[in-house]
Amino acid sequence: MTEEIVTDDAALRRAARRRRLQQRQTVVLGGLVIVLLVAALIAGAMWAGLLPAPFSREFSREEPTGQQVVQPCLPEGAVPVDLGSVTANVYNGTDTAGLAATTAETLGAAGVLINQQANWPQGAYEGVVQIVTGPLGVTAGYTVARLFPESVVTLDARTDESVDVVLGAGYTKMLSADEIAALDPAAPLTSPEGCQPVAAPPADAPAEG
Repeated sequence: MTEEIVTDDAALRRAARRRRLQQRQTVVLGGLVIVLLVAALIAGAMWAGLLPAPFSREFSREEPTGQQVVQPCLPEGAVPVDLGSVTANVYNGTDTAGLAATTAETLGAAGVLINQQANWPQGAYEGVVQIVTGPLGVTAGYTVARLFPESVVTLDARTDESVDVVLGAGYTKMLSADEIAALDPAAPLTSPEGCQPVAAPPADAPAEG
């Protein structure tokens, strides 16, 4: 009889330990499930923008270079130059294949002398159209800019009158042949607000050397 009581008591203790172990496992697993559900809900809310993210995403933004775009002022009383006197390079600043070639063809048909057409060496251009020229080509640059709505003329240090036409992500099309033909060749050109005066060397300055 005593052996049976001891055996039953040991079995009861083992059963109690199993119940306690199962209870702890249930509590731990249940807690983990609750934590995962709460984390999923918080992540979904942050993804939807209902809650702010716990970290700053500034690292994914392009840092400003601090380089200021210089828009040159036109000479006083400037009027468009003859398109046949303009030499232009056409650059594709987008991922659209053949954009420089088709635009150069249209410019060439309008009378502009096309020097080269290629991808923009500086990579992607996010604007519409950028017309780049030097101090001697400011009037030519603004003349070409008339053919491209929303274009901007900028200045670099080149020493000739050539013009670069940079086609950007916002570019759709230039004026058609009929629209170009309808432009008033004697209409005064206007400088943009906030432009920078340009000190171009006189045309009759003697060549150095």
